[in-house]
Amino acid sequence: MSTDITIPRWTPPAWLNTMMTAMLRTPGLQRLVGRTTALITVTGRTTGTRYTTPVTYLRDGDMVTIVTKTFRTWWRNLEANPDVQLRLAGRQYHGRAQASIGDPNCLPNLIAFLEHRRRDARFYAVTFTDGHPDERRVAALLPYLVIVMIALSPPASD
Repeated sequence: MSTDITIPRWTPPAWLNTMMTAMLRTPGLQRLVGRTTALITVTGRTTGTRYTTPVTYLRDGDMVTIVTKTFRTWWRNLEANPDVQLRLAGRQYHGRAQASIGDPNCLPNLIAFLEHRRRDARFYAVTFTDGHPDERRVAALLPYLVIVMIALSPPASD
């Protein structure tokens, strides 16, 4: 299989992010989209402004994995301030994030993410055999994706 990498440049329009944010903050609607999509709030590295954006996530205990494309900008704020807030399944959490690009140690996290988020895997032409993604193809994606690992603190009161 060829490992030629083409990363889709598509980014959701602002109106879609606004709609998803509202849905994730609305109890009844949150149940529909909150199983795979969370809200992450980061602090701007130069302005100190807080930014909230919807993201696809995978939670394993107190660890959350988020995958985004390198050309997106929200994750760059984590370099200056790794403290984040997450709205997961209707609950507010605090966490500490670490963003990595091209780190082979993140390969197991990316594989697990794609196994659980097959819709995302399709965007990167990742094929599956016996329920597992093609590891060579996933490894070839590492330089083009940001793997954000967030260690959660206990839930905050709403």
